[in-house]
Amino acid sequence: MRRSPRPRTRGLWAVGLLALVSPLGLAAQRPTVSPPLAAAFGRDTTFAVWMFVRRDVALEIAATRAATLGATIRMTSRWLHAISAAAPTAVLVRLARERWLHHLQPLGRWRRPPVLPRIDEFVAAASDTCPAGGDPMYGPSEMPYRQLGLRPLADAGVTGAGVRIAILDGGFNTLDPAFGGVTVTAQRDFVFGDSIVRDEANDHPGAQSHGTAVWSLFAGLVPARLVGIARGASYLLAKTEDIRSETRVEEDHYVAALEWADSIGVDIASSSLGYLVFDNGFGYTPSQLNGDIAVTTDAADSAAARGILVVTAAGNSGPRFRTIVTPGDADSVITVGAEDSLGAITAFSSRGPTADGRIKPDLTAPGSDVCAVAGTSLGRLAGTSFATPLIAAASALVKQLHPALGPVALRAALRAQGTNRAAPDSARGWGRPDVGAAAVFPIGVTPLAPLAPTLVSITPDVAWTVGSIPGSETPVTYRLRIARDSMLAAPSVDTALTLEQYPLRRPLQPGSPLFWRVDARSATGLTASTGLIGPIAVPAWARLTTLADPTGAATSDVQPTFTWSPAAIASPPGPFRYDLFVRRSNLAVVLFGVGGLTDTSFRLPVQLERNTTYRWTLVVHAGADTSVVTPPAPFVVLDSATPPATLLYQNFPNPFPTPTHSTTCIWFDLAQPGEVALAVLNLRGGVVRRLIPTSDIPAALPAGRYGRSGPGGGLCDPRLSWDGRADDGEWLPAGVYLYKLKTGGVVQFKRIVYLGRTP
Repeated sequence: MRRSPRPRTRGLWAVGLLALVSPLGLAAQRPTVSPPLAAAFGRDTTFAVWMFVRRDVALEIAATRAATLGATIRMTSRWLHAISAAAPTAVLVRLARERWLHHLQPLGRWRRPPVLPRIDEFVAAASDTCPAGGDPMYGPSEMPYRQLGLRPLADAGVTGAGVRIAILDGGFNTLDPAFGGVTVTAQRDFVFGDSIVRDEANDHPGAQSHGTAVWSLFAGLVPARLVGIARGASYLLAKTEDIRSETRVEEDHYVAALEWADSIGVDIASSSLGYLVFDNGFGYTPSQLNGDIAVTTDAADSAAARGILVVTAAGNSGPRFRTIVTPGDADSVITVGAEDSLGAITAFSSRGPTADGRIKPDLTAPGSDVCAVAGTSLGRLAGTSFATPLIAAASALVKQLHPALGPVALRAALRAQGTNRAAPDSARGWGRPDVGAAAVFPIGVTPLAPLAPTLVSITPDVAWTVGSIPGSETPVTYRLRIARDSMLAAPSVDTALTLEQYPLRRPLQPGSPLFWRVDARSATGLTASTGLIGPIAVPAWARLTTLADPTGAATSDVQPTFTWSPAAIASPPGPFRYDLFVRRSNLAVVLFGVGGLTDTSFRLPVQLERNTTYRWTLVVHAGADTSVVTPPAPFVVLDSATPPATLLYQNFPNPFPTPTHSTTCIWFDLAQPGEVALAVLNLRGGVVRRLIPTSDIPAALPAGRYGRSGPGGGLCDPRLSWDGRADDGEWLPAGVYLYKLKTGGVVQFKRIVYLGRTP
């Protein structure tokens, strides 16, 4: 989003300057100062710095104030709300007291550490090292096309047409015949402040070499030897690097170039540059490469926020980790590492991660023995400088086919087709992308339904999408597999389709989870996949809603009403039909049964006995398929009358614990009021757990029925349930135990089989 220029009215300047000199005009907080810069304040020298201005102060006003104090203004950045300037240390000390400033930090320049290989050096080639041969059209430049899966796109005539690309580098030989017919929309020299980006008289000889080589991978053409990937794109060429002094590249040139490109309109910005070590010994430490400190990093993220895909080199400081250079630590850019022609990561390619733990680089591309324009000839060059334009140019092809893809979505499309996508790491990120597949399937194969955690319908419509597909790649065919195992070893569906939907009309049984996968293939053989989708739980065909509590249920109604809620099902095979059966919990014989129900409730027409436990079962029919639903625990019909006899019932479940019950329930009837003692004993007769009397249940009890929760409650009174622990809370060993009821002259025993504590 571009900002309109600020109006420079007399009133604005007057009010703004008053705010600058008034202690009440701004917050009293002084600016923070980068520690290396503060440490150098005692030296009598001049520094290039970035001055970050508080957001409530106009840049024009701040620049005027800084100039008044003695700073020489180089540029202002509307994106960063900052000023680049040169100032003596005495001026910097005064600036550090100015309340309109937020932060001061030194201006960075890239300086290659002398111990590293001199990878991106350029001299005029003494001999041509990329002779014609191999592929009749591409010659030795065919290798990147093959490695990146670009041939299907190139053969279909995709050249980046309609895409605008900015390249930031040390210069460009716009007179080289290899660039004949290429559209250059704009060019700007930020070093000398003119519009000539090729070498000038005051340049270091060969300043244009690096940028020309980079540009040739985008747009160069030497028949049968070199074919740039995106010759149909239009280019904005920005000369930002001044190599006259130790390959210096200034951060403010980089920021200014991005803002310049944005002001004209650009889709992709590519920079085979890096900023790490500053003048006078200053530098970013690995801990500062967190995506928030370097101005070039901020500018790159600002560009991405404005819809520009920024592609930048990882650097050539490998194989050590945490050697990424800025702006490669930016969150929203594509940072590119280098591979050799066989796909192995090169030793020199810088590694991540960033200081805040993000994976960098994002992608890799060929960066060794890459044929490019080198001086007056063609040469095989090495460095992440040459992997970067390959990814940027490839991105232009995807952008041509999918103009609406933003920078983050475009990066995601390439990542999703990377060779290392299954396990991205800080050496190669997501790996080398299959750009052809990314261009055909930029959003991959996106699953739509069904998705975890649970099916909505037991006859789901399986659906997915691949988005917009280039016409040359249609029709797309799909292979759908549906299975109950994660390996898809025994699929219930394995079919080929041309539609992005499959109606599954055989109802799925509850139990094992559901898994599915779709593999897509374009007309030219490019592929993409949803990957494995699942596990997805398959619900029961009906959810029982009365007398179905997991711990058991109780009712006082001798003719209870059973209700249930059906799962969703397509018609056909729906709607459901139901059979309902009732039996005593300890007998397999059906006490009552009815079939062919279509409603979801049924009142029992016969009376059940009181003080007895029952189970009910629902058989659900969907066409020719059936599924049985049973409550996890029985229910009891309570009797509110005084029991005719004192009776100790057998505990249930027994043995225990079971997969559904961690405790066992103990019932007894008391015919007369009296003193009651109820306890669990070991086989030697020793008390291990006292149930009555306790703080919850006194010894003196009225006549009644005990152990049930009451109508509408659970099957068991939790106070009379035993979980296998002794009175002291310790778990008892598995084995046979007794429980004893003593009241008046009655003493009764029952046996409990305890299976032991389950972890």
